[in-house]
Amino acid sequence: MSGVPETTGSKQALTQFKPGQSGNPNGRPKGVKHKLQEDFLKDVQAAWETSGPQAIVAMIADKPGDFVKMVAGLMPKEATLTINDHSELTDAELADRVRQLAAQLAPFLADGTGTAPAVDASEAGAKLASRVH
Repeated sequence: MSGVPETTGSKQALTQFKPGQSGNPNGRPKGVKHKLQEDFLKDVQAAWETSGPQAIVAMIADKPGDFVKMVAGLMPKEATLTINDHSELTDAELADRVRQLAAQLAPFLADGTGTAPAVDASEAGAKLASRVH
């Protein structure tokens, strides 16, 4: 027989290792697989701590649309809605609750940017409450 290894029709017979046998019997050292990722994230965190707030301000000034996209990307894709049964509240208590909520939401409803002129809470509540059916 010549010095050529026998083949069974597959490339396996030509390889150095038998099935189930590794060239590194001790396996990969612990932590090696994720070391690059961990080092990268540490560097990103360090950069964020020194320059993050300034980068946000610059992004808002230079590319407000990209800033909005970034914020939207951070928002959860799903929301949990809890419906409270207020059937035991009187009409006056419900109206008061609507006014409170309207006052909290008024800055965000005025022009959609979250910056609205100061409005008297009772006035904003009354305006919004009149639209709530």
